[in-house]
Amino acid sequence: MSAEKDIPDSSKKTDILAAAAATTHTTAAEDATTTSPSGPSEPGLRPPYSILKPRQRRLFLGIVATAGFFGPLAAGIYLPALPTLQAAFHTSATAINATVSVFMVVLAVGPLFWGSHADYAGRKPLYIISLIIYITANILLAALPANLAALFILRIVQAFGAASVLSLGAGTVADLVEPKNRAAAMSIVLLGPQLGPVLGPLLGGALTEASWRWVFGFLAITCAATLFVLIVALPETLRPIVGNGAIYADKGLFIRPKWRQERVVDPNKFPKPPTPTLIGLLKMLQNAPVLVVSFNNALLFAAYYGMNVTLSRALQDEYGFSTTETGLAYLAP
Repeated sequence: MSAEKDIPDSSKKTDILAAAAATTHTTAAEDATTTSPSGPSEPGLRPPYSILKPRQRRLFLGIVATAGFFGPLAAGIYLPALPTLQAAFHTSATAINATVSVFMVVLAVGPLFWGSHADYAGRKPLYIISLIIYITANILLAALPANLAALFILRIVQAFGAASVLSLGAGTVADLVEPKNRAAAMSIVLLGPQLGPVLGPLLGGALTEASWRWVFGFLAITCAATLFVLIVALPETLRPIVGNGAIYADKGLFIRPKWRQERVVDPNKFPKPPTPTLIGLLKMLQNAPVLVVSFNNALLFAAYYGMNVTLSRALQDEYGFSTTETGLAYLAP
């Protein structure tokens, strides 16, 4: 009799456990298909890192690469014109070479300022503000009478405006591309800054034949065209503001421009990072790989510009090169 009673009891226990397991499975499935502020996800899968189409991401990265072209371009395009500028400003070779030095110092330090604001103000407003600063400096350099003090000041302003893209570009890549695919995306974004020193002297030599003012006029015109495309085609990408871009899911290749995008995601799911400080950034140098890479790049840039600022004068004075031929000579390895 006792054995017969145990059988129904065991059966009941089995039924209760099976029902509990089914309930747990149903709840988990419901949680997995819940729509989040980042956009809907498929059952059992995480929301995509970025909802944007591949062609949209390529377009945005291409715009950022083009904007990043103008900082190094302004450094390289200036080199064949150094002897001409020395004569136009009635100054010494040392003084005119110093305008290259101050430009490079600001171009190196400027990203610390822009990068510290990029995670709070949004990417797009900073792109627009910095490129307007850059364009304004170039217009003034092309239009104002030759004055050495003005040249120094405006070269500093020019470098400050150009420096933003060097840090904002990396942030845009982090917004759009998941970590495992960022190396390929960074290669696209860095294509612009890498081409600047290559094409800059070539363009600078040809433009200086007409007038040294056209060097800065060319930079202003081409950067203004890039700024227009950026305003029209590049949306806000900062993840604490737009998440994975779900608000752009039903948009075409071009998205209606906005000066500043309001936050559309849950701040708990997409929190803003801690506020960076100068001391915090300098502490990164305590990391041995960072220190070694930074020191190596510093030596490379010092050697590159130490040689190139004197090359144009040597080629023109000693070998009788024209400015166009001098620009072509910079293409030699």
